[in-house]
Amino acid sequence: MPDYNICFAGAAGDGIKEAGVLAAKLFSKLGYNAFVYQEYQSLIRGGHNASVVRFSEKKVRSHRYYYDILICLEDYVYDKHKKRLRGMLIHDSKFNLNGKAVPMTEFVKEEQKPLFFRNAVALGVLTYVFGIDFEVLEDVFIESYGNKASDDIILAEEGYSFAEENFEKLEELEKIGEEKKVHSGNEMVALGMIKAGLERFYAYPMTPTSPILHFLVRREDVIAYQPESEIAAIMMTIGSAFAGKRAATATSGGGFALMTESISLAGMAEVPVLIVYGQRSAPSTGMATYTAQEDLYFALNPAHGEFPLIVASPIDCEDAYKLGAELLNLAWKFQTPAILLSDKHLLESYETVNYPKVRRERISIVRGSEGVFKRYEITQNGISPYAVPPAIVKANSNEHDEYGFTTDDAEIARVMYEKRMRKMREIEKNVKNSYVEEGKGNETIVTWGSNYGAVREVAEELGFKVVAVRFLKPLDVPKIKENSYCVECNYQGLLAGMIEREQRIKLRRILRWDGRPFTPEELREVLK
Repeated sequence: MPDYNICFAGAAGDGIKEAGVLAAKLFSKLGYNAFVYQEYQSLIRGGHNASVVRFSEKKVRSHRYYYDILICLEDYVYDKHKKRLRGMLIHDSKFNLNGKAVPMTEFVKEEQKPLFFRNAVALGVLTYVFGIDFEVLEDVFIESYGNKASDDIILAEEGYSFAEENFEKLEELEKIGEEKKVHSGNEMVALGMIKAGLERFYAYPMTPTSPILHFLVRREDVIAYQPESEIAAIMMTIGSAFAGKRAATATSGGGFALMTESISLAGMAEVPVLIVYGQRSAPSTGMATYTAQEDLYFALNPAHGEFPLIVASPIDCEDAYKLGAELLNLAWKFQTPAILLSDKHLLESYETVNYPKVRRERISIVRGSEGVFKRYEITQNGISPYAVPPAIVKANSNEHDEYGFTTDDAEIARVMYEKRMRKMREIEKNVKNSYVEEGKGNETIVTWGSNYGAVREVAEELGFKVVAVRFLKPLDVPKIKENSYCVECNYQGLLAGMIEREQRIKLRRILRWDGRPFTPEELREVLK
């Protein structure tokens, strides 16, 4: 069964990310599953970028540590990757790297194109090496770039012809199934929110969630807008929800820190908002383009005061689609903030995907009233009727009565506080048994977020049971055995600590905090 791991490496400005995504689309056209890991520095030009593409007949949710093919568009990146190479090296012939040299720069200069078109030449070579008809790659370029694809096609064909004359094929890949769709985690979150009725999206750019804004601004079914700050973004989200429009925002740690007072406002005013929170290496600016799971406790306790809050973390791109829809629905059902907590690795990686079945769950909205509407009516489950203008509605960040008028009366404050907090019991019922539990091994690995892909692969191979936690507030996790493993990308084992306190057990931690995700090989070395 083919299972290849290919790394494109070069500088910022070499089109490394695009090369990886296009390669995934190439293999997916033949029915293969693919996964693309993106690694890049916070630079516009120069430095080091890598895109690792894995494809296989089986479902893959992780790249591998070692490369079957390394494609270097700059010579200096070779030293960074050579210890991982276990196969073919392909590079620009202007560098002396003792691999399979291709005159990429010469081809590009002959066509009088910018040097980033070398990635098209490399893709042409790759297409031949795997015995794929050039027309398949041509279709990928046309579908990706439309009328602008002609230059890529010309240069890719030169790379293909050169490889045909000078190299042997590694495989003769044939079509094994229907073409699969390729999306990033960010795109799947966006598509899931749209499926659940997203109408407005506001965000100030911040890695790794900026692509959600870029993706939505091109669509006609959502109004997407970039305001002047993260504070403005969440306040516009709250304002749209107050007016009856399903709205969301997205950010990372630094932007989320600015949103905290507004999140507390949404909790008091019982306004439904969805915040997509993409974790990256911290504290402070940390390593702004690298992954982490260090912000769990911050997301669980994002603002002053007690109020109902929903926090969940997707385990792969398809789950990002599912939770994007589910959390938007839950925010509106319970009229409270919801946080989709993910990380750079999942959000900016690409996968071949299916689309889980999700839908918009509609709630009753009152749009007219005679006099001031009893917006915060005391109810048994804590959920009051939701009303929007032109109904006469008063939203309030102060403690208030059922009509929304400010109060400091002790009895009214007690009853209103209890009303809001009763929603947590209902939320717990809605998310019960939301975790993923797989395998029947005697030993268990617990994890959350993007670690799931590598963990699942190794657990299946070594005979472990896997528990992937999705809902973190309220925490929904089955009974875990003493001394089970917990895999996380942070220093202390934050989820492990939560489970230990709740179940009064001790877990063994497998942790990393260097900004890089786990690969199956690295986990296997620890677990075997």
